Amino acid sequence: MGVETERKFLVGRGWRETVVRTREVRQGYMSAEPERAVRVRITDGTEAVLTVKGPREGARRAEFEYPVPLADAEEILARLCPQPLVQKKRHYLGDHFDGWIVDEFFGSNAGLVMAELEAQDAADVVDLPEWVTEEVTTDLRFDNASLHGRPYPTWAAGTAPAPRPLRDPAEADLVIFDNDGVLVDSEPIANRVLAELLTEAGFPTSYEDSMCRYMGGTLDRVRAMLRTETGRDLPAGFAERYRARLIEAFERDLRPVTGMAEVLQALSRRGTPFCVASSSPRDRLGLGLRVTGLASYFEHRVYCAEDVTQGKPAPDLFLHAAVRMGVDPAHAVVVEDSVPGVDAATAAGMASIGYAALTPAERLSGATRVVRDTAALAAELGLAIPG
Repeated sequence: MGVETERKFLVGRGWRETVVRTREVRQGYMSAEPERAVRVRITDGTEAVLTVKGPREGARRAEFEYPVPLADAEEILARLCPQPLVQKKRHYLGDHFDGWIVDEFFGSNAGLVMAELEAQDAADVVDLPEWVTEEVTTDLRFDNASLHGRPYPTWAAGTAPAPRPLRDPAEADLVIFDNDGVLVDSEPIANRVLAELLTEAGFPTSYEDSMCRYMGGTLDRVRAMLRTETGRDLPAGFAERYRARLIEAFERDLRPVTGMAEVLQALSRRGTPFCVASSSPRDRLGLGLRVTGLASYFEHRVYCAEDVTQGKPAPDLFLHAAVRMGVDPAHAVVVEDSVPGVDAATAAGMASIGYAALTPAERLSGATRVVRDTAALAAELGLAIPG
């Protein structure tokens, strides 16, 4: 029998520079009770272990670990473990931080970054690195077994130390773009189509009403608002009709936002990473980028609400994008034109630039900065683009 003596800490900035090795981990739990945990873990897609852990006594607990065939582990994860699995990048630190690891979670636990230190004795005095912010060893919510059943974003708001977003967007290590109304001029088209279909379905809606009430939201949000206000639901097949008519309109009328290609080119020249994170379904998002000629700027750096459990205004999507891009969320800036998007950026601990070309600037007052066109956006990002 082995004994695990492990301390856990939340972290801030500064640890990433000392990473010497990174491995990708997927793990699930057949049992996640406080008195016992039974875990299957696959590392780098090549190594698999079965681990049984006893009840925790402070930082200590009994641990038994056995290698298992990779194919068996995959089947156990798929058939016997609740979904979604715990997914993380495990970073091993060097220099004078030898023995420390930092787990950077993504998927359902996107946004959580936690350090672990394997100690010889729980009573050992440890010199904590400057980037450690809070010890959470005895907070069972941070156990991986607990995170499997109750992911971090579902309870973290208001309990975890608030990240400190950038004060100057030009210093960002990552720029996350919303799509509709920021990269592509789709909001007028989408809201025209939505207003027409809502009116046909017996919910009289003008284009102006749709822009004011529904811009930046999902069809599920529209449905919920109408149900609350009228007690009626959208008719069967509404989503399919909306999608078909919208695709037809996009293929005919969609254009990129004026000057946005130049902003993306300037970011590329400077070497600043960027991606898109949108509430749009993946197929519609891909269509818009392709039709407008912007797809080549993003390649595979495209994230959508289908990637996470909760869409905007929850922080999940932006946190997921930051993790997949390998950037601390506090070092990212979001470009958004909707209130739910700005709220999501704030909840993620990220700086934001409100793009007020169509949205009234006062509605985006929660953003770090507010701009009205791509020239002003470029200036906030510290970019030089042709006038």
